[in-house]
Amino acid sequence: MTLPPTSASSPVTEPSADIHIAGVLLHCRPAALAEVQRSVAGLERAELFQSSDDGKLVVIVEASSSAGVIETIDAMRELPDVLNVSLVYQHAEPASSLEQEIDP
Repeated sequence: MTLPPTSASSPVTEPSADIHIAGVLLHCRPAALAEVQRSVAGLERAELFQSSDDGKLVVIVEASSSAGVIETIDAMRELPDVLNVSLVYQHAEPASSLEQEIDP
């Protein structure tokens, strides 16, 4: 399946643009944990949030489209020594909503 090109790797700048935030659980071989951590850190839309010595990593993905989230998840699946990548949570909303004041 070929996905249409996206501008997910570019910053969200348009007022009507959406932001997609996803929580991902990645499981890798424990012996390769350090290398997988470096590889995930090198992915533009991914941020390593937490990891454990048994090879489990929690990764936050932020993109301007759901296709960008899927592309990043697919990139993680292709990393050597990755056993599984699971989407745990995804949320989308207009990027402009991030600029709104939050009432106390």
